[in-house]
Amino acid sequence: MSNPLKIDEITRTDDRAAVISMAGELDLATAPELYSRAATSLETRPILILDMSGITFCDSSGFNALIRLRRRAEEAHGRLILAAPPDQVLRLLALSGAESIFHVYAGLDEARAALPGTTGDAG
Repeated sequence: MSNPLKIDEITRTDDRAAVISMAGELDLATAPELYSRAATSLETRPILILDMSGITFCDSSGFNALIRLRRRAEEAHGRLILAAPPDQVLRLLALSGAESIFHVYAGLDEARAALPGTTGDAG
Protein backbone atom coordinates (compact mmCIF):
# COMPACT_ATOMS: atom_id res chain seq x y z
CA MET A 1 0.00 0.00 0.00
CA SER A 2 1.43 3.35 -1.00
CA ASN A 3 2.11 6.18 1.38
CA PRO A 4 -0.41 8.90 0.46
CA LEU A 5 1.06 12.14 -0.82
CA LYS A 6 0.58 15.08 1.50
CA ILE A 7 0.54 18.43 -0.29
CA ASP A 8 0.70 21.80 1.44
CA GLU A 9 0.70 25.07 -0.48
CA ILE A 10 2.42 28.09 0.97
CA THR A 11 1.75 31.32 -0.87
CA ARG A 12 4.59 33.81 -1.12
CA THR A 13 3.65 37.26 0.08
CA ASP A 14 5.01 38.93 -3.05
CA ASP A 15 2.53 37.01 -5.25
CA ARG A 16 5.29 36.06 -7.70
CA ALA A 17 5.78 32.52 -6.53
CA ALA A 18 3.95 29.71 -4.82
CA VAL A 19 5.60 26.96 -2.81
CA ILE A 20 4.09 23.50 -2.73
CA SER A 21 5.59 21.21 -0.10
CA MET A 22 5.10 17.51 -0.59
CA ALA A 23 5.62 14.48 1.61
CA GLY A 24 5.13 10.82 0.78
CA GLU A 25 5.13 8.92 -2.49
CA LEU A 26 4.79 10.60 -5.86
CA ASP A 27 3.38 7.77 -7.96
CA LEU A 28 0.53 6.69 -10.23
CA ALA A 29 -2.02 7.23 -7.47
CA THR A 30 -0.79 10.66 -6.35
CA ALA A 31 0.76 12.34 -9.41
CA PRO A 32 -2.59 13.56 -10.80
CA GLU A 33 -3.35 15.43 -7.57
CA LEU A 34 0.06 17.10 -7.59
CA TYR A 35 -0.31 18.07 -11.25
CA SER A 36 -3.77 19.52 -10.66
CA ARG A 37 -2.77 21.55 -7.59
CA ALA A 38 0.44 22.78 -9.19
CA ALA A 39 -1.21 23.72 -12.49
CA THR A 40 -3.79 25.74 -10.56
CA SER A 41 -0.99 27.56 -8.73
CA LEU A 42 0.68 28.40 -12.04
CA GLU A 43 -2.51 30.12 -13.19
CA THR A 44 -2.11 32.78 -10.49
CA ARG A 45 1.67 32.90 -9.93
CA PRO A 46 4.33 32.64 -12.62
CA ILE A 47 6.85 30.78 -10.47
CA LEU A 48 6.25 27.52 -8.66
CA ILE A 49 8.69 25.96 -6.21
CA LEU A 50 8.11 22.30 -5.44
CA ASP A 51 9.63 21.47 -2.07
CA MET A 52 10.39 17.79 -2.53
CA SER A 53 12.27 17.28 0.74
CA GLY A 54 9.55 14.97 2.06
CA ILE A 55 9.25 12.76 -1.01
CA THR A 56 10.12 9.15 -0.19
CA PHE A 57 9.47 7.59 -3.62
CA CYS A 58 8.89 8.75 -7.20
CA ASP A 59 7.88 6.47 -10.05
CA SER A 60 7.58 7.22 -13.77
CA SER A 61 4.10 8.70 -13.29
CA GLY A 62 5.46 11.17 -10.75
CA PHE A 63 8.40 11.99 -12.98
CA ASN A 64 6.05 12.51 -15.93
CA ALA A 65 3.99 14.93 -13.81
CA LEU A 66 7.15 16.96 -13.16
CA ILE A 67 7.97 17.07 -16.88
CA ARG A 68 4.41 18.16 -17.72
CA LEU A 69 4.45 20.83 -15.00
CA ARG A 70 7.72 22.21 -16.29
CA ARG A 71 6.19 22.52 -19.76
CA ARG A 72 3.06 24.12 -18.30
CA ALA A 73 5.16 26.67 -16.39
CA GLU A 74 7.15 27.50 -19.50
CA GLU A 75 3.96 27.97 -21.55
CA ALA A 76 2.74 30.39 -18.85
CA HIS A 77 6.06 32.30 -19.14
CA GLY A 78 6.92 31.14 -15.66
CA ARG A 79 9.33 28.76 -14.01
CA LEU A 80 9.16 25.45 -12.18
CA ILE A 81 11.79 25.05 -9.48
CA LEU A 82 12.59 21.79 -7.71
CA ALA A 83 13.84 22.22 -4.17
CA ALA A 84 15.52 19.35 -2.33
CA PRO A 85 14.59 16.56 -4.74
CA PRO A 86 15.50 13.14 -3.35
CA ASP A 87 18.42 11.19 -4.84
CA GLN A 88 16.00 9.00 -6.80
CA VAL A 89 14.57 12.04 -8.62
CA LEU A 90 18.07 13.41 -9.24
CA ARG A 91 19.02 10.07 -10.83
CA LEU A 92 15.91 10.14 -13.03
CA LEU A 93 16.78 13.66 -14.15
CA ALA A 94 20.35 12.62 -14.97
CA LEU A 95 19.44 9.38 -16.74
CA SER A 96 16.76 11.04 -18.86
CA GLY A 97 18.87 14.08 -19.70
CA ALA A 98 16.21 16.29 -18.12
CA GLU A 99 18.57 17.78 -15.53
CA SER A 100 19.42 20.56 -17.98
CA ILE A 101 15.80 21.70 -18.32
CA PHE A 102 14.96 21.94 -14.62
CA HIS A 103 15.96 24.56 -12.06
CA VAL A 104 17.14 22.38 -9.17
CA TYR A 105 18.30 23.58 -5.75
CA ALA A 106 19.51 21.67 -2.72
CA GLY A 107 16.91 23.24 -0.43
CA LEU A 108 13.93 25.56 -0.18
CA ASP A 109 15.99 28.49 1.11
CA GLU A 110 18.32 28.27 -1.89
CA ALA A 111 15.36 28.07 -4.27
CA ARG A 112 13.75 31.14 -2.72
CA ALA A 113 17.04 33.05 -2.88
CA ALA A 114 17.26 32.30 -6.61
CA LEU A 115 13.91 33.91 -7.43
CA PRO A 116 14.20 36.65 -10.04
CA GLY A 117 14.68 40.03 -8.41
CA THR A 118 16.23 38.69 -5.22
CA THR A 119 19.86 38.68 -4.14
CA GLY A 120 21.56 35.69 -5.69
CA ASP A 121 19.24 35.76 -8.71
CA ALA A 122 20.12 32.87 -10.99
CA GLY A 123 18.23 34.40 -13.88
